[in-house]
Amino acid sequence: MKEEIVLFKIHKGLKDRDHYEATRKHWRMSKKRIKYIKYAVGINQGKVECVYQPTSWVVVEEGELKGRLQFEGKVASSDIIQKLQLAQDQLLKKFGAGNPVAYISLSEVE
Repeated sequence: MKEEIVLFKIHKGLKDRDHYEATRKHWRMSKKRIKYIKYAVGINQGKVECVYQPTSWVVVEEGELKGRLQFEGKVASSDIIQKLQLAQDQLLKKFGAGNPVAYISLSEVE
């Protein structure tokens, strides 16, 4: 089974929210890919700051954020957090110009 990690640039969201809230919500991203996502990573100023394991995803149904995705989840294990922090440079290369969301296969960092 294909397993992916979604990467979120969260520095703007941290101004008025904690790491979990800044990482988990209101992303414009592929709805087709969410079934493959094993981990969600919050990246702030080029550093892996938090890693969550999504347990469910919701599509915002109304308002100005309609169509955006958010997840409910739990903090990933310390082993996974450390592994992704060590692969930080590799993760950062996945971002396109100006895009706050990127994906990487879990097998690429193992």
